[in-house]
Amino acid sequence: MRTKSFVPLTACILAISLLLSGCSFSSDGGETQSDPETGQTEQSVSENGGGDSSSSQSAQNQTPRDLSGLKLSILGDSISTFDGYIPTDYNIFYPGYGDISTVEKTWWWQVMNATGMELNANASSSNTTITGDSLDTTGSAPGCSTKRMIDLTPGDDGPAPDILIVFMGTNDFLRSVELGTFTEPSQQDEGVVNNFCDAYELMIQKLNALYPNAEIYFCTLLETNAGDVDEYPQSYPATNKNGNTIGDFNAEIATIASAYSYPVIDVHNCGITYETLDQYTIDGVHPNAEGAKLIAEYVTNALLY
Repeated sequence: MRTKSFVPLTACILAISLLLSGCSFSSDGGETQSDPETGQTEQSVSENGGGDSSSSQSAQNQTPRDLSGLKLSILGDSISTFDGYIPTDYNIFYPGYGDISTVEKTWWWQVMNATGMELNANASSSNTTITGDSLDTTGSAPGCSTKRMIDLTPGDDGPAPDILIVFMGTNDFLRSVELGTFTEPSQQDEGVVNNFCDAYELMIQKLNALYPNAEIYFCTLLETNAGDVDEYPQSYPATNKNGNTIGDFNAEIATIASAYSYPVIDVHNCGITYETLDQYTIDGVHPNAEGAKLIAEYVTNALLY
């Protein structure tokens, strides 16, 4: 894949962002989003810590949606990379590590295979955070950056995604980025954003402006035993230098996405627990082939039902 020239698009996105204040907000202060197929307002798939709406019991009682032929884009970190399927200036993790040796073993390819969707673009880059300089134009730009937004379409003038999955934030936890606290929707400014909640909200606002007709899903983070610096290392839960846990980050992800009426896929509940990290990951962070299969099955159920 080639690196794209995005200066004109950047200007366009920034202009669109200025219109955010005119977006429709729901009665609870959140911004509403309509399903491009039904016209109905999206509801949260599964709140962090809530019930598993993609359970097998739920699936048995419903008819799966037909997603065949829809265009899927992914915004993620190392967990969603694969060489040859991300922009050439992005950082690669798979297949260089672990047993995800072919693209067919990645979680997102398995989702496409199970649903009949087609890959639109994969804007996943290893070792990246949500926080950072939103005007960064490198392959290591953060998730809130304009660079990452426009790479969700193929080529310079590719189509917008029909479905977009955002699955990143673990590196913010591991680097002990300031978590912050989200209270209600507020306009976020471009530039260096060091607060996770502010950066996540900025990312949502820009995605909303750029892809208003896409179904956008935000995923909670997998459990990890890396970065544990509390007085009981290697015991649940892992705690970073600020005293935050993955659960703390997931709670904010769910709250912010829900405030904007976007659905949340609680990937944290896919079956990869603190106790099974050795079985389903290669290092306590990155899924192995078995772990990717669990993620794929969970995300597929969430999308279809």
